[in-house]
Amino acid sequence: MKIKKISLVVKAIVLQIIFIVLHYSYDWFPNNFTALCSGINESVYQHMKIGYFSYVLFALMEFILIRQAIHSFDRYIYARLFSATYFPLVMMVIYLLGPLTFGHTESMLVEIIFANAALLATSVSTLIVEGHIEASKPKVSFRVLTIALFVLSFAQFIVFTFDIPWFDIFAIPPGW
Repeated sequence: MKIKKISLVVKAIVLQIIFIVLHYSYDWFPNNFTALCSGINESVYQHMKIGYFSYVLFALMEFILIRQAIHSFDRYIYARLFSATYFPLVMMVIYLLGPLTFGHTESMLVEIIFANAALLATSVSTLIVEGHIEASKPKVSFRVLTIALFVLSFAQFIVFTFDIPWFDIFAIPPGW
């Protein structure tokens, strides 16, 4: 079956599902392999890592489904590499809307609902930006920068899974 285009809503839902599966993969199957792309704890950084690898996995799945309909591989790949790097950063910006708007919440249910809504908003936001990037021809400077950021992100997410530096972003929140 040849698929030409996948709707924004379907993409966002698939990203949500991939993120949730990766979020719990290490809990379900604790080993070094799942530690690479899953969260090993509840720190901000581990959630960013899950977001990065969710987007990478999503982009690979999308490529397999629509590869025959891709008009420009360069535009497609650089938009996806950028989005994978961009996604975790936007995820944190959107997630921080909760404390900015509502302050601290003691309710685990409210926290989970808000986190999922923030993840959905992150997916939609990233997919919109990705569409705009894919619509333009990437310049050499954008290609170099995108590859560098993608590779740096990949290396840091892998290395810092097993050798956690001391920065607040790596701290496990109180109560977890």
